[in-house]
Amino acid sequence: MSFFKKVLSSVGIGSATVDTIIDNPQLAPGESLVGYVAVKGGSTEQAINHIAVAICCNYFSEETYTETDEDGEETEHTRIVEHVAKLTSFKVSDSFTTQAEQELRFDFSVELPFYTPLSLGRCQVWVDTDLDIDFAFDKSDKDYLDVVPSPRQSSVLTAMSQLGFVLAEVECEKSSQLGQPFVQEFEFEPQGGEFRGRVDEVEMLMVSHPEQLEILVEVDRKARGLGGFFSELLGRDESKLWVDINDFEQEQVTEILHQAISHHC
Repeated sequence: MSFFKKVLSSVGIGSATVDTIIDNPQLAPGESLVGYVAVKGGSTEQAINHIAVAICCNYFSEETYTETDEDGEETEHTRIVEHVAKLTSFKVSDSFTTQAEQELRFDFSVELPFYTPLSLGRCQVWVDTDLDIDFAFDKSDKDYLDVVPSPRQSSVLTAMSQLGFVLAEVECEKSSQLGQPFVQEFEFEPQGGEFRGRVDEVEMLMVSHPEQLEILVEVDRKARGLGGFFSELLGRDESKLWVDINDFEQEQVTEILHQAISHHC
């Protein structure tokens, strides 16, 4: 091996590369993500510190900032800022040495955390792989996942549809209330059924556990008459209720949500 190639490798040129292959890119929270990391050696022997894999997602916050014009006048603005949360991470390998052009494979299987957001709206979830090589330029790989509802979550979405609601918006928003830096909020609007004309919208948070799904239901009622109008102006028309989904038998789930919404309208 020429001295020139060794020098280039030491500054990241001709270094080893990494490619993560996901066997099941579509999966639900709590299921096992299965795949492997393929490493291809560069132009010379090279020391790898470790290979690490992280499952990440994005979330958003509304932040205020101030701009000062040339006359010294300050104007306040708001902007939407995107953030990244690391849901879980793990090592695929410790330190090793790869030979020139050598191909290696590192298998892995990890449970997708129950609090992983669904791939709806602007919510994205991906696998971020880091091949830790000193001074390397291209040492990472990013692979997107399609996170679909678990059986309990699916029964909730179906129940809302049966009650005449449509899913209007899904957003991952900054919040530390549930032990994570974000919450995924589902917003439903009535398009038919008995709640049309009685409810403006229903907002929902889903907190998944291995044997249970907790739901925070927030009902925004239609203002009725003068009293209802003032109630809406004062922001007092919203009611919150926690409900538990222990099974995913559709008729039971629909009835639970029907009672929860009816209780507040």
